[in-house]
Amino acid sequence: MLRIDAHGFSPALLEKILLLAGSADSFEAAAHALRAVGEMRISARTVNQLSAQLGGELADQRDKHTAAYQQQPLPRIATSVNPPPALAAVFCDGGRMRTRVAGGGHGIHQPHWRETKNAAFHRMHSVTHEQDPQPELPHCLRNQAYVEKLVLGLKKAKNPQSELMPVGVANALPPPVAVTEESAVWQPQTLVRTCVSSLLGSDEFGPMMAAEADARGFFAAPRRAFLGDGQKYNWSIRDRWFPGFTAIVDFIHVVEYVYEAAQSLCPDAMRRWAQYVAWARACWQGNVSQVLEELAERLSTCSEEAAETVQRVQTYLRNNRSRMDYPQFRREGLPVTSSLAESLVKQISKRVKGTEKFWDDGRRGEAILQIRAAHISQDDRLARFVRNRPISPHSPRCRPRPATSPT
Repeated sequence: MLRIDAHGFSPALLEKILLLAGSADSFEAAAHALRAVGEMRISARTVNQLSAQLGGELADQRDKHTAAYQQQPLPRIATSVNPPPALAAVFCDGGRMRTRVAGGGHGIHQPHWRETKNAAFHRMHSVTHEQDPQPELPHCLRNQAYVEKLVLGLKKAKNPQSELMPVGVANALPPPVAVTEESAVWQPQTLVRTCVSSLLGSDEFGPMMAAEADARGFFAAPRRAFLGDGQKYNWSIRDRWFPGFTAIVDFIHVVEYVYEAAQSLCPDAMRRWAQYVAWARACWQGNVSQVLEELAERLSTCSEEAAETVQRVQTYLRNNRSRMDYPQFRREGLPVTSSLAESLVKQISKRVKGTEKFWDDGRRGEAILQIRAAHISQDDRLARFVRNRPISPHSPRCRPRPATSPT
């Protein structure tokens, strides 16, 4: 049976359409690829409509799964998978996409930026150590050119208007830096990654994350980690939905903060760099209190402008001190940066973010995020969704097949 639905497309063809819709730069590019490579004449409008419909169905499926998880009686029994993950790591980070008011007719009406919530779920392998396997600050974080480019790249990523700058100005900014820790045996290695993405707020996104983690057997893992930057909502999600996971603040964001503090306090370039290295090394080695004490001493003698930066850095370090025991994290074989989350955001943004992209603020915007997240997940979920979706709710032949997924 071809399982052709009302559109006249078989599941195999629908999968190809969604794969291109979730990976090409635009629906027009997806339609062109279908014609050029697959010799299938499907219009960009049809690709758009199918993406909205099936992406919406993916969102409905996700919401149904999340509701079922929330409705379990307390205390919830963690789902077990075979084999269980030795290390389960959850990464959470926000992105940006531009949207327009839905139902406004042809054209772009009330354009505005929306934050995307993104979470990556990594089944990982790592080893534990009796001693800190990397007590010295990694070489890349002692490389001045690398760190300066890194900090500027992080600032650019925080500013959604950067891609709207004139070409000359935008090109003067460094590209976002792909942060990778130095190759070493203590670093956890990813075995399987899945992800979720949404325009909804943190109150709705937290249970989505928990439902996905439970389906992967993460709550039964012997070692569990939750990584994020300093955003307050990340830690609200962790405290509410992942209390048994070790909370780890991304060290790369710590680098950004201590570099800015050194930059504001030291006009001389050599002294600035030496101060940054000293503070970054202290944080890497778990001596956050030392950095806070030194910042407090400098606060009384610095300018008003520098004092504002120093106070902001103090607040960040003080609020996250309990999540910065990096020597212990490394001994336990846990990740210490959220570079995997940063990578996920870039992969999501590659499809949804651009100078000429405006998504409907609502179901259509949510739909493309579901297609993109399913496309880059490493468990074949997009293909399984297309194969198992019912053709008609009235046909007994078209009930969803039991879904099984890699862990």
